[in-house]
Amino acid sequence: MSNTSFQDTIVAISSPPGRGAVGMVRLSGPAVLPISERLFQAARPLQATPFRMVHGNLVDPETNHVFDDVLGVFFPTPRSFTGEDVVEFHCHGAPIVLQQAVQCALRLGARPATPGEFTMRAFLNQRINLTQAEGIRDLINAQTTYQAQLAVRQTQGALSKRLQPAKEALLSLIVHLESAVEFVDENLDTHSRSRLIGDLARLESDLQQLVDTWRAGHFVREGVNLAIIGRPNVGKSSLFNALLDSERAIVTHLPGTTRDTLTETVTISGLPVHLVDTAGIRATTDLVEQIGVERTYTALADADIVLVVLNAAEAIHPDETALFELIRERNVLVAVNKCDLPHRVALFQELADKHNLRIPPVFVSARTRVGLNQLRQEIWDCCSGHGVDCQSDLLITDARHAESLNETVEALQIARQALEEGYSEEVPLASLHQALGCLGIITGEVTIEGIFDRIFSTFCIGK
Repeated sequence: MSNTSFQDTIVAISSPPGRGAVGMVRLSGPAVLPISERLFQAARPLQATPFRMVHGNLVDPETNHVFDDVLGVFFPTPRSFTGEDVVEFHCHGAPIVLQQAVQCALRLGARPATPGEFTMRAFLNQRINLTQAEGIRDLINAQTTYQAQLAVRQTQGALSKRLQPAKEALLSLIVHLESAVEFVDENLDTHSRSRLIGDLARLESDLQQLVDTWRAGHFVREGVNLAIIGRPNVGKSSLFNALLDSERAIVTHLPGTTRDTLTETVTISGLPVHLVDTAGIRATTDLVEQIGVERTYTALADADIVLVVLNAAEAIHPDETALFELIRERNVLVAVNKCDLPHRVALFQELADKHNLRIPPVFVSARTRVGLNQLRQEIWDCCSGHGVDCQSDLLITDARHAESLNETVEALQIARQALEEGYSEEVPLASLHQALGCLGIITGEVTIEGIFDRIFSTFCIGK
């Protein structure tokens, strides 16, 4: 994208690929009106009634043949999405019609838009900041309602608004220290130094709270792989079906029914969870079952969370004890299934204590659905680190944002330590400037070579 000219007029199909009732072709740039005048025939010109739909025909400028009956709308600069003159044609959704509209615009002097170029122009023309642009991308890619909600908040500037008080506080600290450097006679006294240290500590804590949402935000955006494992016939497939609320896996009373891994995605508190039902772990001479057990261990290695299923009506088996030793360092949840049958709660609590499980077992019944809501909550808590509200207004979902925030917090810590250790003002001042720059990188106020190309190349063409 760095080789493209933003003085050109660009065109692209801005509706999803494929056939539909309506499709949209968008143009942006200085020549949209001259191009539209030759392409669009209507009772009144588009520029006469900006921001209003005008009914007319799209006409091939070379043959004068009408090829679609459309609605056109003109958005004049600067009150358009890109900040430039923009024209949109809302056509019938046949791919051939949309492609013909684009081809006619190209012959009239437009060029094809690159991925994300409309949004990049909006950013460069200061219609949106960088986090809002990324929110648009995330909204387009959203697959759950919660993903869409978080993306909409970001398009509305939630992250940049959240960071603004931190930027203002940083600027105030920098001005204070710059004054002490400029006017040597006004060196920081003990009281002023102590107050600055307190201000920095509060700012660190505030931004660290935001950093701490990255774990949950990452899983909300990318999804979480959850492997359901255990011995044969403990009810793994039944629990898999219960979480899906669908009879997806075959369930019988015979041990070893599941011979291969089965994956489906379910939404839990807005979190896309990729459930993996696995073959029961046990020693077997059956070749097919052996392959299934091997695939269980593969799923176990790839899992973000391991959900171990035990049978409430049976004593702990040595294979299960060995399994807990294997997954000691993993994110582990334990579901004690068949809790509607007689069972010993103390036995499974002893298991949790023995293996230092951070989360006590959840007693569930895949048959009666008892305990499923608690299990869903434990899955969310395990992903969020037990410290994030699943309905939080703001989560850090982008690795770029998390990295910059981490660097900001580290710079603040260095500045605070320098003040605590009595260094002169120049030392913490350098770290505070670095922290301010890291915050600016998030919203695009500070640029890094190549960052725009990397971000906007992830957009679809036409956005």
